[in-house]
Amino acid sequence: MMISSAASLLRRGAARRAIQSTGAVSATSTTKKASVQHSFFRSMNSASTIVEDDDSDYGFGKSVPDNKIPEEFIEEGEETIGEWTGCTRKFLAPLSVSQSGSEILNNPLFNKFTAFKSGERDRLHFRGLLPPRRVNMKIQKERVLQEIRAEPSMIRKHIILEDVHDRNETLYHRILVDHMVEMAPIIYTPTVGQACKEFAMRYRRPRGMYFCEEDRGHMAAMVYNWPEKDVHVIVVTDGSRILGLGDLGANGMGIPIGKLSLYCAAGGIAPHRVLPVVIDVGTDNEELLNDKFYLGVQKPRLQGSKYYHLVDEFIQAVRHRWPNVLIQFEDFSSDKAQKLLNKYRDDILCF
Repeated sequence: MMISSAASLLRRGAARRAIQSTGAVSATSTTKKASVQHSFFRSMNSASTIVEDDDSDYGFGKSVPDNKIPEEFIEEGEETIGEWTGCTRKFLAPLSVSQSGSEILNNPLFNKFTAFKSGERDRLHFRGLLPPRRVNMKIQKERVLQEIRAEPSMIRKHIILEDVHDRNETLYHRILVDHMVEMAPIIYTPTVGQACKEFAMRYRRPRGMYFCEEDRGHMAAMVYNWPEKDVHVIVVTDGSRILGLGDLGANGMGIPIGKLSLYCAAGGIAPHRVLPVVIDVGTDNEELLNDKFYLGVQKPRLQGSKYYHLVDEFIQAVRHRWPNVLIQFEDFSSDKAQKLLNKYRDDILCF
């Protein structure tokens, strides 16, 4: 199988899968639902065309040399004029969403800001809710990159990028996919440690889920509060050993968020299929226990059976709703981590 040159920085076409998972929005007349179609996905010129596999020559899954295909069918390139500039008009399967109008503009998973084309603005009922000029993802990306590169502070760069994450995930993942080497140190180590320490002070928008002792007995129901039905990967922490910083409690949410951002951009996982989680069992950090701005449980950490029963209910709850979900235990203290792995590694998909 030939891999597009545009995706050469990401193995096995991860760039294409990541971008396809975050794209443009349209509406269907029969269901009156909006759909997300990836209009900013760029045409990737390759040396061959891929079809699916069978036992015949040039069958499914085999590469068909260009000289075997009529010239008219060779993959079209990007448009160079008008509102489609930088985009391709070829078919891309849409994602169905049940929102329209300002709901989409306020949902970072589907919002593309000024990149919505005229047809989308009509179908999705927000003509007049955006400035009239259509500015595509390429131009939006250049504006954000200019702001990031002009900022000398790494934590400020992180804040700028997370602000994009909170309002326009299409643009956010476009930036990560195209500039992974530059952006990885900003969204994850080493910058994410400082971001976790400041998590409560810069908290702007809910992201992920939190489970604590008060939720015992309710977790089977509360997992259905998460709006996405098809979660594939959960990264969960109890905040007990965040990088080299120790116990940061609920402030440790920055770790699952950052790690899953990398998984989406570099691993090709659709952003709506990941879930960052904090199991908040309290904290033994005296500074956090006395911090009036701290957002987590201000009690000493649970220990013994109470701790493990809480974690077990969480595991059972998420697996009940998403039976095939992968669970990654991240930054648990060593005295808990090995016991958890020993308990679950042979029965569920986890590490």
